[in-house]
Amino acid sequence: MNEFNRNVGMQAETDLGLRNFMLGTYRYMMMAMGVTATVAYFFGQYLLVNPSVAAVIFSPFVLLGFVIAIPLVFGAIGRKLPSMSLGGVVTFLVAFAAFMGVFLSAVSIAYNPMIIAKIFFMTVAMFAGLSLFGYTTQRNLGTFVKYAFIAFLAYVVINVVGAFIPGLRPTGPLDMIINLVALGAIAMITAWETQMLKRVYYGSAGNPAMMSKLSAFGAASLLLAFINMFQILLSLFGRE
Repeated sequence: MNEFNRNVGMQAETDLGLRNFMLGTYRYMMMAMGVTATVAYFFGQYLLVNPSVAAVIFSPFVLLGFVIAIPLVFGAIGRKLPSMSLGGVVTFLVAFAAFMGVFLSAVSIAYNPMIIAKIFFMTVAMFAGLSLFGYTTQRNLGTFVKYAFIAFLAYVVINVVGAFIPGLRPTGPLDMIINLVALGAIAMITAWETQMLKRVYYGSAGNPAMMSKLSAFGAASLLLAFINMFQILLSLFGRE
């Protein structure tokens, strides 16, 4: 009986620790979203009076550099995570959030604020549902996520090629199909990332310093998934 009570107590402690870890990750993510939204708005206002800067920032070559830089930066930070301080990881999160705000600034000036708000809340609802699914499911999503990554990579390549060669940019029903496939892919990736955060927690249990850094780093990854989801939904439902 004592052994049973001890096991139950350990399970309850683990569940509480996991919940606190996940809540901490989402708090970091919400802070980062605030940074992204603030930068997007104010930088968008700056671009309105400096269109030449916008032409440079949103040029195809800068877009290509942006696409290449993201996985490289995440990989570099992930490898250095054990030796980094929590302050260093949080600085990376804030800098990444601001960087994403620069590229979302075009949205703040190209779309009606009411449409942006509608798509934002649609994204929040979808993201929350997918995170809950990833948190609660017992099925290993890694079996499926590799196909999601391939599909999403194809979507990115199509967009980059379309930026360089506008004539190859998909339009009409084909564009909608591609965006729907990309939405399904990022949905699977989001659920998988939440599931991976649980595994990360169990793998670093007993190391509070490392868990705090993993929480902030995980928030950056979730923020990227959220922004990708937002942009795809905007492409699908943001037309007036």
